[in-house]
Amino acid sequence: MNTESTLMHILDAALQTVSDYPGGAASLAPRVGLSAGILSNKVNPNCTTNHLSLVEANRIMSVTGDHAILQALAAEHGYALVKIGDPDGSAGVLHGMLDLGVAEGEFNRELHDAMADGRITPNEMSALGKASLSYQGALIGLLRRLHDEHARHARPAAGA
Repeated sequence: MNTESTLMHILDAALQTVSDYPGGAASLAPRVGLSAGILSNKVNPNCTTNHLSLVEANRIMSVTGDHAILQALAAEHGYALVKIGDPDGSAGVLHGMLDLGVAEGEFNRELHDAMADGRITPNEMSALGKASLSYQGALIGLLRRLHDEHARHARPAAGA
């Protein structure tokens, strides 16, 4: 693992996130509890005196809704992130099953279209990858809902 290039990739994601926020660092900084100058320094890959903490990175992602920093960290360690819809399970098991069906249908549509000419192009492969992640997210969301439903109705075993 090349630590220097890893750090640059993560810091590039942080800089891009702050820069893309409407008003940039000046607008974002007070929302995450920092001054504009300090925030700018913390996401500047050339600054060696100020460093972004995990708590600050989390605040930035929460305020901006941009999770590029998290994606960069995951990618560096060999992981892919899957967004899970309705993480608190409030929509229920039936909704989870329907979400899974929709995601499976979208994957199958992408696969059908990609295979129509007998070869898969790079763009089609990218679309298949995105659809498969959506499908995985729907499945994980359904499993979470099922787990929550089970926990609500589970009774302790006899003698426990």
